[in-house]
Amino acid sequence: MRIVVRNSPAHGLATLEEREAVALRAWYGNAASSEDEAIALSVIKRSRLMDGWIECDCLPGRYQPLLAPIQQEHTYTLRRLLPKDEDPDRHEERPNHAHACPFHVDKDAAPSRFDRGYQLRPLPKSERSYIDALPAIPGRLADVSASDRIRSVERNDRPSRLGSILWRVLDKAGTNVIPPLQDERDFSLGDQLARLRSAAREFRVLRTWTLNALMSTWAADYRDPDSRWQRLIATSRPDWPETVRRTGFMALFATSVSTQTIMPASSARKLDILAKVRQPLRGDPTSRGPFLTLLNVDFGDHDDGPARAVQAYAQPVYNGDTLFPVESGFERDVTHLLFWLQQSLFEAAPELRIEITKPLFASDTPIGPCRPDFILNVSYGATHSLNLIIEAFGMESDEYRQAKEVMLPRAKYLGPLFGIFPNDLAAANAAETARRLQSWVIDQVRHAGNLSSLSAGGRAS
Repeated sequence: MRIVVRNSPAHGLATLEEREAVALRAWYGNAASSEDEAIALSVIKRSRLMDGWIECDCLPGRYQPLLAPIQQEHTYTLRRLLPKDEDPDRHEERPNHAHACPFHVDKDAAPSRFDRGYQLRPLPKSERSYIDALPAIPGRLADVSASDRIRSVERNDRPSRLGSILWRVLDKAGTNVIPPLQDERDFSLGDQLARLRSAAREFRVLRTWTLNALMSTWAADYRDPDSRWQRLIATSRPDWPETVRRTGFMALFATSVSTQTIMPASSARKLDILAKVRQPLRGDPTSRGPFLTLLNVDFGDHDDGPARAVQAYAQPVYNGDTLFPVESGFERDVTHLLFWLQQSLFEAAPELRIEITKPLFASDTPIGPCRPDFILNVSYGATHSLNLIIEAFGMESDEYRQAKEVMLPRAKYLGPLFGIFPNDLAAANAAETARRLQSWVIDQVRHAGNLSSLSAGGRAS
């Protein structure tokens, strides 16, 4: 067995001793002694630090099976790299292990992962002033008993811990709120990032260090050890507990992301992420971006190497000027419609104020928590404000429909509801949908305040 270059297994990095190969197989076959496990852990950590894969030698022939070292929150383990079932020729250089090899993959006993495209699990808003840094470096191997290997694994779009931190900062900065046009606020990427930095001062990573002090919004800082950001993180070294990794953060506007890379708008070089880049799973992946990403950065297992991006959460946003969060390309289209609504009614009725909010956390209702897609806060003159709920019905799965059926009765406690479907925004229907939405908003305001003078006029075309 040997360690090879990741994604280029023809190139070797190191050859494993026979004792190391025996220890790896013994660990994965649940026949390892304490000494075997220690040796196996050392091999996996070494392969991880070298950014390599482990090539098994259980088959004759040109191509050998491959194993990827994985650093999880508390443990190290190996992932067996094989072609996907639906496209067996995609990676012909990744054969299955020999039947007698402990790493052999039984397709029937190892169901493939599947994504759950929508989950109604509203997040409560945390009032904590502290945020979590990276967990401690794992120091043991994962349990790879047979029962663990064959269980079905699901992925869902519930935000990761890092995603929740990003949402808290966005909420504190008010980035998820577009104020009424009467406020004459100008938007720019620089202004939005400055607001995020100001909000980050309200959160603490350590007692003596705020998130803002340990956060950069400039991609070039990642590769520059002399940058002010990296120098501040170096200064913080004595304040970190032994059980917590010295951690930096980066909030970057990105034009695109992939499974383990981010392409920042402020750099011509992509950033590689050790773990999978988490993002909402809704809608067409090709239309989710651009993104606001939050990265966790450490300095190696021994805290003495260059900066490395460990985790990342990519939040789709409307564009780089607003950084207004959305969850899919369809929600971006709905946001565009709401911006048009705000502009058209401002021109038709200058006293009509419309604030657009993308809720990041759940609101309580008498029948349970609810997080609608959008909330319009509308007021006319000196009358009291009115909340109107906009729901973007962008998916067709049974699970999605069931989740909406739970959510809709709750949303009605927050305000009248208007639903928008993909067909409503098709070229043939978009103008009529815009007119319907405009008339609905005016009718709701009229009904709430008995304002017979308020009219859409001819502005909805």
